Amino acid sequence: MKSYQLNSSFYRLLCGLVVTSFLAGCADRVQLAENSMAEIRNSPAQPIEPPPQPEIVEDYVYNGTNVRSPFLPQSLMNLQAQIENDEGVTPDTTREKQPLEEYELSQLVYHGMVLAPDGVQYGLVQLPDGLVQSVKVGDYMGVNDGRIVEITSTQINLIEIVPDNRGRFIERPASLVSSP
Repeated sequence: MKSYQLNSSFYRLLCGLVVTSFLAGCADRVQLAENSMAEIRNSPAQPIEPPPQPEIVEDYVYNGTNVRSPFLPQSLMNLQAQIENDEGVTPDTTREKQPLEEYELSQLVYHGMVLAPDGVQYGLVQLPDGLVQSVKVGDYMGVNDGRIVEITSTQINLIEIVPDNRGRFIERPASLVSSP
């Protein structure tokens, strides 16, 4: 078998041609990109399209004001109906304030219910400083004279006394729900 040997000068020439052709191909692409960018820079600016006009939506009249709220338990709804029929609600200014009446309900955290041996239900409420205090039905909490009317495993239901828009006071149901 005959072995072909390339002489070193021919080998160098062949390698030089391959490298030159690669570099020439790169130079062509770079030049094309530069030409395209120059053409874009020299072209006049395109006008900006105006934003689309908003659609006019007709007003919607909600007719569900007489329907029961899905966010309040039925026990509070019944109590609210009784309260709305009563007249002359006023906060008791002679009553000594309880410790939990210093805080907004949003600052308190309900952690659950404990049943005492005598059958009394106590709710465990965490204060903003981290201390936990027990409450029972009839106690007050919140800045709106909130009287506790029911304690369940998931929430404490209260009746608050708040001012209405006519300069009088009304009772309104509120809840302190346990954190998930």
